[in-house]
Amino acid sequence: MKKIMVLLFCINLSSCFYYENEPTSDPYQSSYDPVTIERTNLNASIAFQDNIEMTESSKIYIFDDYIFINDKRKGFHIFDNSDSSNPIKKKFLKIPGATDISIRNNTFFINQATDLVSLSINIDASTFTINKRLENVFPKLESPDGFYGNVKNEEIIVNWIKK
Repeated sequence: MKKIMVLLFCINLSSCFYYENEPTSDPYQSSYDPVTIERTNLNASIAFQDNIEMTESSKIYIFDDYIFINDKRKGFHIFDNSDSSNPIKKKFLKIPGATDISIRNNTFFINQATDLVSLSINIDASTFTINKRLENVFPKLESPDGFYGNVKNEEIIVNWIKK
């Protein structure tokens, strides 16, 4: 009799989890699509640009007379702060996948997705030199809903976009 009661309870309990309008999306897939770059193109993806609108500001770093504001996973907006009452936007340093910066002895250390990149930058001349790239220092970027995405071995995820 106990076995029959347990069986009936389990059948009744499982029916509680059935929904007539149950979502048909796969719970094992992300709601985001990965934005990727071929590993061979990471160095070429770094560039100075003008007049880029800030979309998702993140960390702020102050160095000498400059302010660096991270545009999450896109790069850094650079402001001349020599007159702190009137900061002037100078350039945007595009670095796909970047979220953080540190500067020591005029060397800029920036994460680019999974890599740590060391740069020498001349802001006034809008030039830079990549000193070194350490690959796979940081973990692979996961989607906002916790997935890692299926990408080819030679591709690096630098961002995620809502489907």
